[in-house]
Amino acid sequence: MSHGLGVTAAFRKAPEAVAVFFGLVTQLGDVWFYLLVLTLAYAYAGALPRVGAAVSRERVAFVVAVALGALALTVGLKEVFLHPRPPGAETAQELAWLPPALEPVWENIATADGFSLPSGHATGSAATYGAAALALEIGRRRRRYAAATLLVGLIAASRVVIGVHYLGDAVLGVAIGGGYLAVVWALTEGERVKRAFSLALLVAIAGAALTHSVDMLSALGGALGGRLGWTLVGGRLPNPSRRRGTVATLVGLLGGGGLFAAGAVLDTAVAGFLATGLSVVVVLVAPLIADRIVG
Repeated sequence: MSHGLGVTAAFRKAPEAVAVFFGLVTQLGDVWFYLLVLTLAYAYAGALPRVGAAVSRERVAFVVAVALGALALTVGLKEVFLHPRPPGAETAQELAWLPPALEPVWENIATADGFSLPSGHATGSAATYGAAALALEIGRRRRRYAAATLLVGLIAASRVVIGVHYLGDAVLGVAIGGGYLAVVWALTEGERVKRAFSLALLVAIAGAALTHSVDMLSALGGALGGRLGWTLVGGRLPNPSRRRGTVATLVGLLGGGGLFAAGAVLDTAVAGFLATGLSVVVVLVAPLIADRIVG
């Protein structure tokens, strides 16, 4: 069963400009992208001009917890459905004008392997950008919801356009991501961050019972690191400042990012578990480290 209605195959004949545009859009739904953005937002939270408490570290940490839970949920469900990707998903559309040096980059952007259902980009973006619209009180609520909806829709569509998912994978992914966010939002009232990390950990433990793959153990490590990390920093976060935010950013990107990259390079279940878990801990405690450095 393809549950694709022929849409994915039809887009293989789309103009190169369309493929490139949606290839770039799909990066907005990559785990590395929104975790990078959240690392920056967490480091500078509370110190951004005209934003203030609308983007507090607690609010950003909640979004991080939802993102980690959605990641674990996606990996687990892929193991349940075991649905193959569309034919040709591992081959990028040829771009005649692309310099040879950039071909590996395009291959990485426009291809995918592993199981297909649900789309991880659709699931993760619906949960993560939806959580940001709920928790980060920037501007008017309707505008936040509209922006998140548009962004999630484009990311989900991009997976179909570049040929790595069927239409049903993307639609179901959005529904699952939105449903997971709704459950987390309902169950965490009163203590959003701690409970959201706990739920992410429970989902990851359930997924690890299905598979010990690199992706699942990385998600488990990240959820566990988030839960432990928030236990260390909850109620102890220093007053925000731009200087502390700069130092926290460096600690988060160099320390947390370095560990995350090391896990990706080693590409083993144990390395993924340890590296991802420690990287999340480093990002969460970065403001405390920055406070010690700056004083």
